[in-house]
Amino acid sequence: MVVTLSNETDLPAGAELVVAPVAVTAEMEASIDKAMEGESKEKEEVVAYDISFVKDGKEVEPGATVQVQLSLAQVKEGDSASVYHFDETKNEMLDMNANTSADGEVTFGTDHFSKYVIVNHGDNNVTVTIEHYDNSKYQAQDEQSAKIYSDDVCTMAPGAKISDYNKALNWDVDHVQVNGEAFSQSELENIEIHEDSVVKVFYQAKNTDYIGEASFYDYEVIPYDTAGQQRADLSINADSNYPSEQKDNRFTVGTVSQNLSENQYDTVTKKTGQNGTTDDQHINVYTGGTGENAKKTGIVTGLSDDYKEVLFSVNEPGVFPKDGAAAAGTKGLTVKEGYRLKFSQSGDTYELKEVLDKEDNVAATAGADFLPFGNNNFYFGLRYDVTFTLGDYIGELNYSFTGDDDLWVILDGKQVVIDLGGIHDALTDTVDLWKYIDRTDKNKEHHLTILYMERGAGKANCNMKFTLPNADVIKVVDDNVPDIPPEKPVDFTEKDVEYHKTAKLTDWENREYQIDLDASSLATSQSTVEKIQTVDAMMVFDLSGSMNEIMSGQNQLKDIGEFSRVKNQMDINKVYYWNKYEKSGWWPWTYDKSVGMGTAAVSGNVYAKYPVKYIDGQWKKYVDGSYQSISDSDVMAVWTSKISALKDAASGFVTGISDTSPDSLVGIATFYGIGNGWNSSTEGKLNHGLSKVNKNEMLKSVNALFADGGTSPQKGLEHAYSELQKAEDGNKKYVILFSDGEPSDSNDKMETEASAVKLKEAGYTVITVGLGLNNETATWLGEKVASAGCAFTADTAEELNKIFQNIQSTITQSRSLTGVQVTDIIDAEFELTDAEIQRLRADGAQVTVNEDGTTTVSWLDQEVKPKENGASGWQKTIHIVAKESCLGGNNMTTNVNPYSFLSFGGTQLELPQPTVNVRIAYQITDTADTIFLGENLENYADDAAVRMKDADSAKMTKVYLTFYTDKGCREEITQENLKKERPKQDTTYYAKAFLPVEEATDASNANSTLNGVIYKNETQVEAAHADGEAYAGKYDVKVKTGTLTITKKISKKDIRACEGDPIFTFKITNQTTGDVYYKTLRFGEKSAEEQNTTTGMFNVKAQTTLEGLAQGFYKVEELDTMGFTLKEFTADTNCASQIAGNSAQFAVGIRSRDEACSFDAEDFVTTAADLHLQADCVNVTAKNNKTRSDGKLTDTDAVKNQFVIHEKATRTTDVDNHSTTDVRK
Repeated sequence: MVVTLSNETDLPAGAELVVAPVAVTAEMEASIDKAMEGESKEKEEVVAYDISFVKDGKEVEPGATVQVQLSLAQVKEGDSASVYHFDETKNEMLDMNANTSADGEVTFGTDHFSKYVIVNHGDNNVTVTIEHYDNSKYQAQDEQSAKIYSDDVCTMAPGAKISDYNKALNWDVDHVQVNGEAFSQSELENIEIHEDSVVKVFYQAKNTDYIGEASFYDYEVIPYDTAGQQRADLSINADSNYPSEQKDNRFTVGTVSQNLSENQYDTVTKKTGQNGTTDDQHINVYTGGTGENAKKTGIVTGLSDDYKEVLFSVNEPGVFPKDGAAAAGTKGLTVKEGYRLKFSQSGDTYELKEVLDKEDNVAATAGADFLPFGNNNFYFGLRYDVTFTLGDYIGELNYSFTGDDDLWVILDGKQVVIDLGGIHDALTDTVDLWKYIDRTDKNKEHHLTILYMERGAGKANCNMKFTLPNADVIKVVDDNVPDIPPEKPVDFTEKDVEYHKTAKLTDWENREYQIDLDASSLATSQSTVEKIQTVDAMMVFDLSGSMNEIMSGQNQLKDIGEFSRVKNQMDINKVYYWNKYEKSGWWPWTYDKSVGMGTAAVSGNVYAKYPVKYIDGQWKKYVDGSYQSISDSDVMAVWTSKISALKDAASGFVTGISDTSPDSLVGIATFYGIGNGWNSSTEGKLNHGLSKVNKNEMLKSVNALFADGGTSPQKGLEHAYSELQKAEDGNKKYVILFSDGEPSDSNDKMETEASAVKLKEAGYTVITVGLGLNNETATWLGEKVASAGCAFTADTAEELNKIFQNIQSTITQSRSLTGVQVTDIIDAEFELTDAEIQRLRADGAQVTVNEDGTTTVSWLDQEVKPKENGASGWQKTIHIVAKESCLGGNNMTTNVNPYSFLSFGGTQLELPQPTVNVRIAYQITDTADTIFLGENLENYADDAAVRMKDADSAKMTKVYLTFYTDKGCREEITQENLKKERPKQDTTYYAKAFLPVEEATDASNANSTLNGVIYKNETQVEAAHADGEAYAGKYDVKVKTGTLTITKKISKKDIRACEGDPIFTFKITNQTTGDVYYKTLRFGEKSAEEQNTTTGMFNVKAQTTLEGLAQGFYKVEELDTMGFTLKEFTADTNCASQIAGNSAQFAVGIRSRDEACSFDAEDFVTTAADLHLQADCVNVTAKNNKTRSDGKLTDTDAVKNQFVIHEKATRTTDVDNHSTTDVRK
């Protein structure tokens, strides 16, 4: 301690400084606490000293204030301290306002000395470490795994408060721990930090929905044109979509087998396995299972530097376009505008929940059946991008996917971190992005790109989940295509109509179902004006000779069948042709020759002469200048020419404008050639003057057009100008010029330009539509003829239809679809009741029961309106019931494709095929066979099983039978053992029947749920039993046997009592089995019965019969009898036989091919049907004479006939006269 005096006289000379430690009493502690109230200082250590000056044994006080400097061990460098004077009389502390230097020395001033207390406050600030945890994952033994942000370390004044504990954007503070003491949310604002502390903040994730932008693409794999022809060149996999002519390195939508033959590419690339081996992988082929082999890796390699273009290792057709221009230029691809992804967000974790369409309706739900564009649309793609920055985030950083087919996740455009390419079943993969990201680069914006494709036309499954901080789901590619692009028309397939077909169970026992059909217009106008516009429109059509050129196939009529057979499948929005046939040739070599095509006079092109069109509620053919009725035998045909495409498109335009804007004025002008090949000219014609639209009359005009000659558009435009000039109604006026080529010469070109200028100067809008134009002609029409932005070109009939439809809806502001046909062909397994047919016809439907068992239900010329208050713009219901002949089953389709469709404006859309479960109801029938004793059932059992199944239905062939030998069905006999059976008497076998059934799908179960109960057939269904029995059917086997009748004839005069009775013995041998039988016939007084008497020499006879003979070869012979000689041995049979001396051989139950028997094995082949059953009867007759020997008489019965009994023989009775013996007994 050092005391410094300002004046040395302030203390007497010789005074000594005395410092004595003093114990800190409780009273002192209490006084210190009271003195420090309100101060944000800690009381780290307290010491007390009694300080005084002494001279001559007495305390002395300084005469003035002196400075006291203390150096204490308790006060260290950096500490702060306070000095208090303890007033014992008042028991209180007086703060001496001491100062603490940086090295820990304490200085204060005083003018007297007594007890002083020094309080060391320690360091001036406290250190606080703030840790951030996910409360749901926190475990004390593993804190680190629950951390979501790095620790914050800060210094603060003792007693200060933390103003905001929440560091996480997507989290809420649940509670806080300060040095192990827990504080609830409501207590946070009162927490003071007085010492170094560890503050643990526990977060609860915020739960909300997050909607992010995304790009969706619809792919068309097998498109159809207006003629119903499949068009490989319009597919997403069309050759023109690929950047290279090389065809062995192409990536396709759809498997090889799911594509048209022109677009089938079995591309093989290399895949490096986990063990480093390289194997072939077929990237366009489905691979089952969930193993590594199912994945096709390396297809996608990354993104361009601007993140817009997806980079492939193979040639691809443009499945993920980089911008709107690329999308518009890709055939078979439709950008699904307005679709977004809805995620459920929990903290920094996002899980895909739903897909929303542009009206915020749920288009699909994550998981199974992920089909945002309808249950039958299995070809589509999805892209979305996520940006994020790390900051202080240290929690989970991952992306997970489960689904099919292709899924690629690309980090920062360069690294493919999940590679689940290929057409496969649902696969799962998860990536930990910490393996690829530098933790120290906290402020870098990272970019995650997700590419998903469903391209296998099978199950669609998609689950996506990611955990990223500061995430934002964005749309990188601007792929929106303008409503009316200059080169590509709007795809009306999806843009203009939403349609469904569903089926649901209404009665399981009675097998009744309800089909619901609905459609809604999705068409939008180019203006915000909602009122339907009335317009004046002149259509000017190019009818030059080139319009007879074919667009696909051969330039000829293609027959589709006689009218009576195909009328229910014909599309009212298309033009057909009558292919007239006439007899040709000379009798008898006549044949039917087609005369449905003619030859144009000027151009020499062939054309179809007899158009057929649905007009005013019926089909009519145009013949010799007028429309006529069609005969049932008339052959209908299609002709895929340019003029047919024009007729379809123009008819759709007329129908649409008639139905939606009936007060509009419409006219038709044309330009075409007249004359012949040597002297011709091009003329203009007003085919239909500008007038209030009359749909039927205009359809007649449009479809009666024929083409020939050159191209002079001005000739038609002059008529259009004249007609529009007459219309003084204030309506907007349009000219729609259609052409398929450039004008015939330069004069025609200049005059056409002049006509267009005149029309535009008059305030009329000139719209040009070109079909199959070259670039030069398309540019000329757009720049010199059409009004700004009103030039359109089409390459196909489909595109032409869509352009006309779009023009109609645009100029009238219509949002309804008109002229719609809906045709549903009910599968042959179902039918409509008479009452239902009457109901549908009363509702305006056409109902036809077809020869093949199907039923066609059609609504023609319908208007489909937009949805209103959630209700569809058009809806119908059909009630069907499974036919009695329908076996039933799971997953049965209710309609037939491709003939069930919705069509409008030349566009034909296939209806879905919903499946249902139908209660299986079937039984088997009893059957019977007759066999010959000794036969087995080898040739009977299989056929009997077929008869019992009575397999009228193809499904009945799948039924299998189980046979039993007892009525209670306890003793089973296999089919093979049944064939080996050799019944000895009439026998009955019993059968049960079982039908294997396909497992019901989720979709069928959903359609077959009634009152919360799923109705379906089990995977094996047993046939109905006979009433009260254990069996379902009986198989009766009746056993037939053969008979042998032996007749012995002798002369009555040879019977002499004195010589004894004549006795004759016959031996019968079954040569098939070796069995031997003997029969004895006796004449005379001692015979068993009286002999029969006949006329003639052999006038006495005796007979015996054997029955129960089995199928086989037999021999009957008469043994020698003393005194008699065999004179004649004959056989009368219905089977093959032969006589040899005293014996006859015959075949029972066997017929030879030629009815002659040599007893060779080959001669005894059973013939067709059951002819062998007729070979069952043998009559043998033996005639004997009395033998005279040396004139001596003999006693016949006194002589014993001797013969050896065969070892298998059965001894006969003494006499067998007129007896019947069953050999089986």
